[in-house]
Amino acid sequence: MITNKNKIALIAFELSMQDGFDNVSVKEISEKSGVAVGSIYYHFKDKDEILLYMVHMYLMDNFQEFKEAVKKFNGSFIEKIEFIFNYKTNSFIKEEDILYTASEHEFDYKKYFTLLTSIFHQNPETRHLFYQLHEELYSFYYDLVKDAIEKKEIRDDIDIESLVMFIQSNLKGYIDLWVYQPDISFKKLVDSNLKMIWEAIKVQ
Repeated sequence: MITNKNKIALIAFELSMQDGFDNVSVKEISEKSGVAVGSIYYHFKDKDEILLYMVHMYLMDNFQEFKEAVKKFNGSFIEKIEFIFNYKTNSFIKEEDILYTASEHEFDYKKYFTLLTSIFHQNPETRHLFYQLHEELYSFYYDLVKDAIEKKEIRDDIDIESLVMFIQSNLKGYIDLWVYQPDISFKKLVDSNLKMIWEAIKVQ
């Protein structure tokens, strides 16, 4: 059973995907969710608090599930990186948390990433969560690279910090290209990035 607090955040997220968070009103959230305005203010003191909770749900909480999924994935280092490329656009949101998957709408990951970017730029009070996420991502990728070196899957003379930054740049850049250059196929983006990463790390 989804709690009213999470339902409010989910509906706020859905409406924000369509119109942008700043254009969504508490009244709209109430009408769409079926949760009375008074109940919304019982859970959240204002709309800004809804935003912080929403970003936490869709950024930080999903990151924990992402880490667990990668850890459970049984594959080589480069296969794990390919898994990450696909995971971030296919399974980044828990399906049971997407209310409108059961309606006429399909989840639009491009809108999802565009929304997060706009929130970062337009709502500076949320930026600490984005900074925290990327610090945790760095640490997570660092451990993946270190483990791959120890297992002799990749070059042992490679600078871990440089490789992690390279991988993070690839993972961030391919999403931007996928969102803003729709003429480039998703598969081509993933394959080209994987090829360049592999060329940089493979044992000679």
